[in-house]
Amino acid sequence: MDRTEPQLLSSVDGGVATVVISHPAKRNAMTAAMWRGLPELLERLAADPAVRVLVLTGAGDTFCAGADISTLRESAGEARALAVAAEEALAAFP
Repeated sequence: MDRTEPQLLSSVDGGVATVVISHPAKRNAMTAAMWRGLPELLERLAADPAVRVLVLTGAGDTFCAGADISTLRESAGEARALAVAAEEALAAFP
């Protein structure tokens, strides 16, 4: 997979699940696809009995610059709903 494309990378090592927000061209801003994919990724990691802790980080020196609004073609309400669903999934992560 091309590491320059916006994506969420995940790994599990020694009980630590790491999710990396990787969108270097936009300071790790979340695309619509990333917002959509985060709840499913977190659900999968939460169901893994080996996972004891979650680390959410950004690639390189930047954590996350927010939303990449150039990818949010939905209405403002739909775009907000994507972000809220992802943020709620993160807050609910066990």
